[in-house]
Amino acid sequence: MRIVQFMASERWGGAEKVFVQLANGLSTNNEVYAFLLRGTDYAWRFSPAVNIIELKSHPTTHNPFLVLEILTILKNLRPDLVHTHAVKASLLMWRVSRFFSIKHLATKHNARKGKIFNRLSSVSTVSEDARKSVRQRKSRAVVKTIHNGIQPQMVNAEPPGSLFRITAVGRLDAIKGFDVLIDQVGGLTFPFELHIVGEGPEQHTLEAHIREHNLENRVQLCGFCEDVPQRMRSSHLVVISSLSEGFPQVMVESLFYANALISTPVGGVKEVLPDLFLADQQNLGSKIEDVFRRYAHYCSEFAKVRQERANDFLLSGIIAQYENYYKEI
Repeated sequence: MRIVQFMASERWGGAEKVFVQLANGLSTNNEVYAFLLRGTDYAWRFSPAVNIIELKSHPTTHNPFLVLEILTILKNLRPDLVHTHAVKASLLMWRVSRFFSIKHLATKHNARKGKIFNRLSSVSTVSEDARKSVRQRKSRAVVKTIHNGIQPQMVNAEPPGSLFRITAVGRLDAIKGFDVLIDQVGGLTFPFELHIVGEGPEQHTLEAHIREHNLENRVQLCGFCEDVPQRMRSSHLVVISSLSEGFPQVMVESLFYANALISTPVGGVKEVLPDLFLADQQNLGSKIEDVFRRYAHYCSEFAKVRQERANDFLLSGIIAQYENYYKEI
């Protein structure tokens, strides 16, 4: 198949990682084109087998010249299917489809904003929570849940050190709840270190928050790091503190690399993790205390979850699900 993948965001994050990994995986057996906005900072992450098309028009949602540019390219390319990710790309492609008939699948990556998905005939969501947020207007519309997956990589099997290390990963946005996590670890009664991996607009706010709690020697903002799998393996605990999620890549990666994981009960997390590993934001501190006291138990139970569920999120299987959906469309 000749497939166009399109996500209209310029900065790297969890959903963008899904977009790139899917395009790369599909390119093994398909002719894949990735539409990117100008100035996209993760273009280098695509496989050489993926054909990159950088859109030249100003990358605003309501720019008619951007719609015209996409329309012109698609008329020449004539793909079998266009797969858009998130709101902006899906809205732009819907506008294009009013002038040119295309087979279009749109993926909703969370349960939040996105009325455009209610208008489309073919939608995929990354979690059941996100699927329930779609209110289809068309009688023959189809919505399918296809989870995120990864291609696992090898990491060193070195055990964590003696100091209890906690790792959190994500873009430094308010919705990730890192400010609350800092509050919560400030009350821990045992020695620890918290590493927050990521970059984003909340960095200066979080730095100030760390200083206010006198946690400069305990909490570190590590910035963007490529070695997240190894960091997970070298930590005692991975924590997801988000207010909202779709199907977090951090959870999927933790199933392959982490020794133990706890999370707020958000999005697709509830489909995978038993109650033992869930805690509301305001109870994260007490949950981390319990993990510290009963660490062997948490590791043992998390190993059972890994054994039961990790293979469900291998990228090869996720790609096969998308290819089958493409053929149906």
